[in-house]
Amino acid sequence: MSRTTRTSKIAVGGILAVAASLVAGDVLAQDLPPLPTPTPPVAPTSPNLRPELSGRSLERGDTVLSRPRPELDPLGVHLGPFFLYPRVVLDELYNDNIFATATNTRHDFITVVSPSAQLLSNWSQHQIDLRAGASVGTYARTSSENYGDYFVSGNGRYDISRYLYGYGGARYDHLHEERDSPDTTVGTTKPVEFDVYQANVGIAQNGLRIGYDASLGFRREEYSDTPGAGGVTVIESGRDLNTFTGAVRLNYEIFPRYQAFVRGEVNHREYDNTGGIFGPSRNSNGGRADAGVTIDITGVTFAEVFAGYIVQEYENDAFSNIQGVDFGGRVVWNPTQLTTVTFLADRRVQDTNTAALNSQGAPANSPGYLRSDAGVTVDHELFRNLLLNVRLNYENDDYKGIDRTDNRYDIGAGARYFINRNIYLGASYTYTKRDSSGTSKLDNFDRNLFLIRLGAQI
Repeated sequence: MSRTTRTSKIAVGGILAVAASLVAGDVLAQDLPPLPTPTPPVAPTSPNLRPELSGRSLERGDTVLSRPRPELDPLGVHLGPFFLYPRVVLDELYNDNIFATATNTRHDFITVVSPSAQLLSNWSQHQIDLRAGASVGTYARTSSENYGDYFVSGNGRYDISRYLYGYGGARYDHLHEERDSPDTTVGTTKPVEFDVYQANVGIAQNGLRIGYDASLGFRREEYSDTPGAGGVTVIESGRDLNTFTGAVRLNYEIFPRYQAFVRGEVNHREYDNTGGIFGPSRNSNGGRADAGVTIDITGVTFAEVFAGYIVQEYENDAFSNIQGVDFGGRVVWNPTQLTTVTFLADRRVQDTNTAALNSQGAPANSPGYLRSDAGVTVDHELFRNLLLNVRLNYENDDYKGIDRTDNRYDIGAGARYFINRNIYLGASYTYTKRDSSGTSKLDNFDRNLFLIRLGAQI
């Protein structure tokens, strides 16, 4: 057994031990993040952005975007103990490099219609949150790139006592893979479509000196075979997999508004198809162990930051394990009543698409890569009904098993103007650049995206 394998097994064993020790009693968990609502990924402005009364004092923990805005918030439709919030967004985009290529770039205009609805309970206890929506994109010149994404989700909370509650949810998405994704297969004549099924259940205790949050999660991904150049069908079903997760987090309030926490998480990834044209099995087990703090400095600055260790161990010896320092967090700073600065960071292990590596001319013996993200966003209220923002995001993909590192930069700016509580306008610009290096590097590309938006909500 190699030193790397022994080290990885010890690391996984240590993480499992940490998680097991945290779970003493029936605490099982994983903070399963929901999939993003399928809206166009090119607008730096948040789809939930709404205006507020200019100069209104920020409450503790609020930001320029999150605080209540009574004058222009949508009222919704009152349906007994529920409120229905319908919305429809019409976007017109110009993309000067729709295939994200280094040469022979192609530009196009894209019209995107995104209707959605949220049904939210209005009870004094418990909560139900039901959502559904779609995002349909139509290209002016390149009809093969047209897409239709949609989703439906449901989440609920059951209040057991003042400080203890159970929660759970499920979600289904039909999505398409963007051309700028490092995992998309080169040579397909249509975007790869896939379905995602996700569910979680858990229990949490908050408001006391000692708290916890524990859950179990499940996620399934199913990819559709896609037409390729020359009439060849590109087999994508080798990417179909189930992911099972479990984690637990324990909080301790050191003194008011300052918490320390430890968190352990484990996962098992199991693919449907292995061997033959699908290559060696990429089933794996992994986890992470972190320690961190949550702070609130007079409500002007609040943050959650953590650091630890992350590892993913692949069952097949043909693949090397992925491991390293884990870190992440969110820091929010309100320098004035009208400006919010948000810093975000995250790290995770992402499996590769072996078919994509083959199509890119790279050897398919990479199990995955360690992805590190960091970003900063500045939101500012210029007038009571005009919000501005700028953002900078950086993404690094460090591949294992092959010589390749991808760096991606996204710089954007946007504005949103509210005519009234039901109608708003938006505009944004995003510049994207990818630099790939190494003997198995991917093509570099630059792209400019311009967007104008008309939104209606009730």
